[in-house]
Amino acid sequence: MFDSPPVPRPSRRSLLTLAGIGVGGLALGACGDGGAGGSGKPVVITGCYGLTYAAQQVAGDLAEVVSLAQPGVDPHDIELSVAQVAQVEQAALILQIPGFQASLDDAISSKDLTDKALDISSVVTMLHGGEEDAHTHGGDEHGGEDHSSEDGGHEHAHGDLDPHFWNDPARLGKVAEAIGERLASADADNADAYTKAGTAARQRFEDLDAELEKTFDEVSGKKPFVTSHTAFAYLADRYGLEQIGITGIDPEVEPSPKRLLQLQKVIREQHVSTVFFETTASPKVAETLAENVGAKAEELDNLETQLSEKADYPAVMRENCRKLVESWS
Repeated sequence: MFDSPPVPRPSRRSLLTLAGIGVGGLALGACGDGGAGGSGKPVVITGCYGLTYAAQQVAGDLAEVVSLAQPGVDPHDIELSVAQVAQVEQAALILQIPGFQASLDDAISSKDLTDKALDISSVVTMLHGGEEDAHTHGGDEHGGEDHSSEDGGHEHAHGDLDPHFWNDPARLGKVAEAIGERLASADADNADAYTKAGTAARQRFEDLDAELEKTFDEVSGKKPFVTSHTAFAYLADRYGLEQIGITGIDPEVEPSPKRLLQLQKVIREQHVSTVFFETTASPKVAETLAENVGAKAEELDNLETQLSEKADYPAVMRENCRKLVESWS
């Protein structure tokens, strides 16, 4: 299980403050080729906490994991500084969710870094994230099954992909294993260690997946939940839940009055007790909607960023599961 990972994790994931970026940029510029940072270790670039956690599980003390995302800040639209682009350029491995962060996509294409990038959509099957569909069913065909392609993800237009795949631990486990394979290629001296760490990390993610599946399966009947935007489609897909989004995949979109009236009707008809809002989104609309229907508003962590070092990926997934199950009781 995740409580005792065989590969030591860094004590703190790297954060790019202005001062740190300046020093890091100089160090990377001086180290030459090979994707090594100032520590001399290979650098892995990530853009969200889910990927950061997976990379840390594999990297241990052998590689340096650098997150471009700031804690508590929506990472969708980060803008990279010149120094950050230099870090990306010097990295040994870049974890890319196409369409999720345009500035990172631009850096990869403009600097011809495709060979260094691990395209997540080539590892796991990604769901569509169109704004026209703010309603996600897991259902009998989807919930509890593994929809991650063994041979790589389906080909979709990148702009249509829902990036929040990390809310499915089985998918994230496949990505962890792929990270191990790519680091093994980038750092041949430690290839065996990376490969073993990737395999072990995937198993721990799958153990967590089985634990969550068992907990969700203990709840009978429909399992609807309302969220401020549809950041939990992969969770719904994996465990047979029904996500009802106030808006679609874009957290910046405001719901229309017509949509809010529709939601009030749905909440009453389905006896929804809780309206959830995400950690990186304003709770205002969710709180107002909840008040209008006599429900409560509560936070559900979308794991885009890490809010506390004590609340790591497994802990947050378990807490989200607990809150959802409690909302159906």
